[in-house]
Amino acid sequence: MQASTKIDNWMEITKYVRYIDTMIENVLKEQFDISLREFYVLYEIYNSKGKKYKINDLIKVVDLSQSAMSRLIVRLEKMTPAFVYRQECVEDQRAMYIYLTAEGAEQTVAAMNSYNQLIKKVNLSQIQHLARITNDSQ
Repeated sequence: MQASTKIDNWMEITKYVRYIDTMIENVLKEQFDISLREFYVLYEIYNSKGKKYKINDLIKVVDLSQSAMSRLIVRLEKMTPAFVYRQECVEDQRAMYIYLTAEGAEQTVAAMNSYNQLIKKVNLSQIQHLARITNDSQ
């Protein structure tokens, strides 16, 4: 396979994934007033033990800078009602935990349901086919 065909296939895959991300982002904004990145943060906290996460660990999981995470948390804290709240870590006063509120947990579950409904519409076989073509030619 020619290099240009590999590039074309890769561009097709990334275009398709960007389209899916945009579709999901639009629905999350419309239904829950949250961004896709905010959803990923809520999702990670929801799935964590005790529905809490150390902020520095969460930064690594969702791949955000310290300042971007701080802005995101402030936005989720200012939602009405708040989706999260911060609390100092008892074992290490330098660390902060972020917790889901009851409303945050409820909205996260609802957003997860919407997310899953959208993912059901995705043609994963097309992505797998393009990936297979690209990988088989190596």
